[in-house]
Amino acid sequence: MTCKRLRLGHVGLLFLASFILSPGFPGSQQPDTVKLYMNYLPHRLTETSGKQYDLFLNVALSGRLAQVPRGAAPLNRARAFFLGDTASCLFPTNVMGLDAGDQSTTLIASQPVDIVSLRVYTTGNGASFTSLEDFDPHRVGYIEGSGSIHGLPNAEKFYPIPSEEQLIEMLSLGRLDAFLGHHPDTALALEELGKPDVLRVGPITLHNMSLPISFVCHDNEPGRAFIAAVNTRITDLQKSGQIRSILGVHAELPANGTGQEEKPEDMIR
Repeated sequence: MTCKRLRLGHVGLLFLASFILSPGFPGSQQPDTVKLYMNYLPHRLTETSGKQYDLFLNVALSGRLAQVPRGAAPLNRARAFFLGDTASCLFPTNVMGLDAGDQSTTLIASQPVDIVSLRVYTTGNGASFTSLEDFDPHRVGYIEGSGSIHGLPNAEKFYPIPSEEQLIEMLSLGRLDAFLGHHPDTALALEELGKPDVLRVGPITLHNMSLPISFVCHDNEPGRAFIAAVNTRITDLQKSGQIRSILGVHAELPANGTGQEEKPEDMIR
């Protein structure tokens, strides 16, 4: 079944506004009465790749859930759409990573799909270091729009870069001393560039920062209905082992294989 697409460009904004304001929306307590905003990730979620999160969504949101309108946008834009629209959900994300302030208490999360970790990447031929604070913060890059850097020392001085490819190139050219990359996104980017071993992961653990990645919705009746429906799909894919074949060898999956709904203590582990 073909899914409904949200167009989130300039024209799509007008379409989206009319959709939100249409009479009767959300109308019922069914899981297909929400909209799903998605974070565009060039190596995991593009709406057209047929792999990684795209494949997961095609499998998990089948049947009635295929009627949920969905569309991808850059991280900051998708976050703004979601936080401003209580009849919506967001994927892939994490409540802590959204940095939504007091609004975080009105959000709910599904069981985790996988786990994304924040790692420090260097070329391996620079000076040794033991802490992120050993670097000039102006020469530390990160993916623009990432919510994972909140709370790190000097995070406001880090250099935002639009893509993993640009981070890898700038590091290789010596324009950065290090960058904060998400795993497995950076591993997938290096693989696609044919440079799987060109960088090394630094010894800094960043407090072992790992983010369980989930669907996040507003805590209302349509949001709870969607979460309940998608949790069933996630559990089925985990129990069958299909989630591993979908997300590939680089993905880190929840340790118990069935997942637990996101709790505050799990937001940074």
